[in-house]
Parts: sequence; C-alpha cells; structure tokens
Amino acid sequence: MGAIKNIPPRPQLPAQQLQAQITVLQQQVQTQATQHQQQLQAQVTQHQQQLEVQVTQHQQQLQAAITQYQQQHISDINDIVRIVIDQMVNQI
Repeated sequence: MGAIKNIPPRPQLPAQQLQAQITVLQQQVQTQATQHQQQLQAQVTQHQQQLEVQVTQHQQQLQAAITQYQQQHISDINDIVRIVIDQMVNQI
C-alpha cells in the first residue's frame, strides 16, 4: 500500500472576508424581514377594509329587517284596531 498523501488543509478565509459575508447576509435577512412586514401590513389593512364593508352591509341588512318587522307589526295592530272598532260600531 502506498503512503497516505497529506491532504493540504482548506484555505481559511480571512476574518474580514467572513465578517463581510456575515454583514451581507444580515442585510439580506433584514431586507426580507422588512418586505414581509410590509406585505403583512398590506394584507391586514385589506382585511380590515373588507371586514368594515361586511359589518356595514350586515348593519344595513339588520336595520332593514328591523324596519320591516316594525312595519308589519304596526300594520297588524292597525288591522286589529279596525276589527275591534268595526265590532264596537256593529254592537251599537
């Protein structure tokens, strides 16, 4: 068997070069985080606007239903009053 050849060690990057790479990576991460935060804020704003529209629509629907309910009861009461008055008039 032949002698094991000595494998030369990998050249080490200078500390300044490593620090520069770390700084670039940190900046990239910060940029991505800022972009994601802006995207999330835009989505939150859009969802809030959609919810406000839905709430307004529901309020309008409820108000319309309440108004219809009240009008129906007023109409029913008026009918009952007419019937009672007619019966009283007929009894006189």
